[in-house]
Amino acid sequence: MTTRLRIGYVPLTDAALLHVAKARDFARAGGLDIELVRETSWANIRDRLVAGHFEAAHMLAPAAIAVTLGIGQLQMPLVAPVALGLNGNAFTVSKVLFEALRQEAQGDMRDPRVTAKALARIAAARLAKGEPPLTFGHVFPFSSHHYQLRLWLRAGNLDPDQDVRLVVVPPPFMVETLRKGQLDGFCVGAPWNALAVSAGVGIILHSGTDIVRDCPEKVLALRADWAQTHPEEVRSLAQSIAEASRWAGSASNRSALVTLLTNMTEPGVSAETIDQVLGADAPASGPARVATGLRLDEGAIKADPARALWLYAQMVAAGQTAYSETNAKTAAAVYAPGLGPSMTGATEMPVAFDGPAFSPDDIPAYLAALKAEGGS
Repeated sequence: MTTRLRIGYVPLTDAALLHVAKARDFARAGGLDIELVRETSWANIRDRLVAGHFEAAHMLAPAAIAVTLGIGQLQMPLVAPVALGLNGNAFTVSKVLFEALRQEAQGDMRDPRVTAKALARIAAARLAKGEPPLTFGHVFPFSSHHYQLRLWLRAGNLDPDQDVRLVVVPPPFMVETLRKGQLDGFCVGAPWNALAVSAGVGIILHSGTDIVRDCPEKVLALRADWAQTHPEEVRSLAQSIAEASRWAGSASNRSALVTLLTNMTEPGVSAETIDQVLGADAPASGPARVATGLRLDEGAIKADPARALWLYAQMVAAGQTAYSETNAKTAAAVYAPGLGPSMTGATEMPVAFDGPAFSPDDIPAYLAALKAEGGS
């Protein structure tokens, strides 16, 4: 007997393992017939998962935590038996802003501290002239993209809520809003940074890994009540993602993976670009040292609650919620490895380029250190 599951996703390269699980029949081998339903925004993903239109979703990990905690939206407990990868983002800026940064930079622009301080000087000059603040797009309030922007800005002693404007733009609309001059830059996942470059409207300034190494990204999110009543389906689905991860990690499958992802992504995205996103040579434009650093390996899909706690700490640092031990435990429980296959090996914790080190065992100390250093 085959169980049909509808799974929502946003057209990003880090939805790769869902496409592999379907295309290579890993899900079908586990008794699942999965339908992948494309959505344009993370709000749609959230709402349709909560409403029961989807059994599972490719979801921003911080959004799954926010929904579970009921922060700024309807409360619904969610669980993630596996993650869908680490890293994958990049910062792209307009050509005008890139040139301004180049003129203001005092050092190597590959260093995000240098660009953050240059940005601070540009922002101060605009304020002195009575000009509107610079505007940066990110994909959702509860997203690693948002938190990576804030970590970068704080390195320049910029207040993300006062000195610049941070606005939400769905990934498929990033390039066009940059083209129209509605944004000065954005943080988004692949392939949208590469599309901005190929369209001639943007320059990749930094890879997300320049800001946070091994950054938690998307998870396979399910409603906790559905997961509780469908344990076999959950385990089979999570197992199919693990098998997709192993397949994607084999060098002999690299060409087939690139072809699959090229076919499922946006028009105009070349196989060469997808290959770069998956870890080949960095894009030629902009000062970014590497490609997005997207990881799809077993270590990257491990649903370690410590990673959920790092995200929860970023939510608190951004002023989206107040810290409490109860909420920290609830946030950690969203990452539910017990519902999925066993995975061995250590978990690489996120490491930011600037600021205090994070320990999941003492979040209050981390938050206090951020505040003492002038973080937002």
